[in-house]
Amino acid sequence: MRFIVTFVWAFLLTQMINFILNSLNGGGPLYPMIGVLFAVLITAVVFFLDMVMKPDPNYVKDEN
Repeated sequence: MRFIVTFVWAFLLTQMINFILNSLNGGGPLYPMIGVLFAVLITAVVFFLDMVMKPDPNYVKDEN
């Protein structure tokens, strides 16, 4: 569920950034697929970081 929410927010924010940058550049054609690709990339990075940052359950801290 959290990755779906991450994708939705990433999609909305990248579309907003895409629109603003397009408007600042003179208002040419708007390509919404760029926002979709960035949203997928951001979601993949968040998913990867979630996998990498989970603590190892078999790790025993050596207390000397």
